[in-house]
Amino acid sequence: MKDNAKEVIEQLLGNKKLNLRRGNSTELDYDKIPFGIPALDKLTGGGIAKKRISLLYGPPNVGKSFLASQIAVNAQHNNDLVGWVDTEQSWDSAWMEKCGLTTENVLVSQPTIGEEAFETVREMMMNGIGLVVLDSMAGLVPSAVYEEEFGYNPMAWQARFVNSSLPKLLPHLKNGTALVLINQIRSSLGPVSIDAMPGGLAQTFFAHSLLQVKRDGWIEEPKGTKVGFDMDIRLRKTKIGGEHWNNVKIPFRIEGGIDVVESFIREALTQDLISQRGPWYMYGEDKIQGMNGLKHFFIENPSRLEELKASVT
Repeated sequence: MKDNAKEVIEQLLGNKKLNLRRGNSTELDYDKIPFGIPALDKLTGGGIAKKRISLLYGPPNVGKSFLASQIAVNAQHNNDLVGWVDTEQSWDSAWMEKCGLTTENVLVSQPTIGEEAFETVREMMMNGIGLVVLDSMAGLVPSAVYEEEFGYNPMAWQARFVNSSLPKLLPHLKNGTALVLINQIRSSLGPVSIDAMPGGLAQTFFAHSLLQVKRDGWIEEPKGTKVGFDMDIRLRKTKIGGEHWNNVKIPFRIEGGIDVVESFIREALTQDLISQRGPWYMYGEDKIQGMNGLKHFFIENPSRLEELKASVT
């Protein structure tokens, strides 16, 4: 037994078989990929973490894949490589380009079986890809099930597969990858409706953050035409900082994705950078009528928009 803690620490650190490092080692630090949306970046404590697993989940058609695409856009802005594992066979290059991605620099895989999907994710992580998106967990089918007839349905086949496969990816997070998993939800058949995800509970245990995405109200034009909806995003779990259990509402327009200008306006309203009296909005000495009028004001005056963005914290 050594006489003091320093000698014990030095001795253990010298044993390379143990793979030990000090708690303040920079090897344990991690960066984040921002969303570029003030409310979301505040909710998540700066964005999606590298060297960590983040899970986006929710009902169909609420913007989960779009949200992942915006993480990918900002990853590219940070000069990170992006990998996208498309188990649903739904990759659309034209739509992703519209979302802001440079698809020429995205590595896309459309695996046939679950083992192929996880092997592709692992290879991407081992080669230092900055962001890997698995879309989605619900599309993972192991070879043991894929090769059987359509009616073959052993108990908990997908949960057992995910539970045994996902932990094998954890050691490769140290290479710097932000791994984003997307999943759907299913309602239980019991007397109490409980949202459950395909693939079982293992993914929620191993994920370092859980973001639940829901639709909350429609965005309509004056004549009642639905042009989008508010995305309700709640941080259900976090080991990487942020505002645990809080939620934010982000405007999503079908033709243009997340309405960045309106997102900054909403955040400026909560911070009293813009004031509202009835239908009128005041920003500095400018007085504008209606939200659409205010958005057009900022779009037509880029310098004022940049001023607003710089003011929002």
